[in-house]
Amino acid sequence: MEMVMSDKSPVKPKLVHCKQPETRPEPGTPEFDAWLLKRAKEDAAKYLTDEYDLGDDERGILAGGYDRLLMSDEELAEEEEAMEQAQKQERRKHLKSVDKPRGSE
Repeated sequence: MEMVMSDKSPVKPKLVHCKQPETRPEPGTPEFDAWLLKRAKEDAAKYLTDEYDLGDDERGILAGGYDRLLMSDEELAEEEEAMEQAQKQERRKHLKSVDKPRGSE
């Protein structure tokens, strides 16, 4: 099967890859540190605007609070288990049981 492009096609394909990529300085140099800081500031400016909803502490780009950093491994495990149980209940809340109650036969 052959594909034939029509001359009437109003949309031209766009370049996916730039042939002249941005030059990246050598890691460990002051130029690299400045380049990395510039990119980090650009990304932060893009993501930390009102356009992106960061959501609550459990969802979004920034997740979790400072107090989680101070929790022990046992406390973190308990919290993770509780969160998993809550997520399971949330996923199942739209389901209804189709079993007949016992004793109604």
